[in-house]
Amino acid sequence: MKWPLRIGLILLLVLAAAVAVIQCWRPGLADYAAHRYPDSPIPPGALTATWFGVTAVLLRDGQHAVMADPFFSRPPGMLNALLNRRIEPDEARISAWLQRAGVEHLDAVLVSHSHYDHAMDAGAVARLTGATLLGSESSLNIGRGAGLPESQLRRVEPGARYPFGSFGVRFIESAHAGATGGRPTGEIDAPLVPPARYLDYRLGGTYSIVVEHPQGRVLLHGSAGFRPGMLRGERADLVFLGVAAVDDLETYLRETVGTVGARRVIPTHWDDFWRPLEQPLRPLPLSRLDHILAGLRAHPELRVQTLEPGQTVALFQASSSPE
Repeated sequence: MKWPLRIGLILLLVLAAAVAVIQCWRPGLADYAAHRYPDSPIPPGALTATWFGVTAVLLRDGQHAVMADPFFSRPPGMLNALLNRRIEPDEARISAWLQRAGVEHLDAVLVSHSHYDHAMDAGAVARLTGATLLGSESSLNIGRGAGLPESQLRRVEPGARYPFGSFGVRFIESAHAGATGGRPTGEIDAPLVPPARYLDYRLGGTYSIVVEHPQGRVLLHGSAGFRPGMLRGERADLVFLGVAAVDDLETYLRETVGTVGARRVIPTHWDDFWRPLEQPLRPLPLSRLDHILAGLRAHPELRVQTLEPGQTVALFQASSSPE
């Protein structure tokens, strides 16, 4: 075998070994389990949360329900994303997870931005549950592509309050993490009919979402970016905090959790969303979930709580002030 061929073969083997290490070495799950939100009886009327991976969060109180960034389909394979193949919502899987969670009706589906891992399933979920879809014009074009009528679409105005029964929802203009992590910016300027390519799910507007409820305030901050000072004057008791592609954790915490005065944090958007939700979750490659959790623990004023997919927990006491 000639030397150039040998060198090429060696480099290929080294690359394959590096990829294998990246795929296998994903620290942080033991730390994550150590902070797990305890299972306990849920009082009638309590405000509850259910997390479904990435930034998909269901909030309900027995009478009304809203859901942010539903994403049950989770098309498999990082290679498929790199090759920009066509994907589409898996309605059988979506229906199965909604049924598993006991969801027949939603008042609203909230979309933080229009990348596929936040918005691809939003139109289908809204159609199946009769919900109003709220988001940017790009997110509404995903809804139109899913067959939603205009009566179920609402383009948000930043700062405006949208009431849904006992819930009040406000969208605050934010920024995507890490210069979008290599994913597409810009707008979706026409109805996006699936199947569509990964890169067709362009960013659109990016929002941090404040959910008000008589039992407490929740901040849904899906992407680990921010606009300096964007949450000034806002208050929240609990933050669902996206931690993928965090650049400067201390500044990020100060601009989000610290600004709103929250004392409880539930980390989201740490999981490998190319892996089916039915399988045990694992961290994204190179995400260093262990470092993120260690950084959160370095703030003794914060209580870090973690959820398993499909786990429903009471966030506050139904008849008292937030804990």
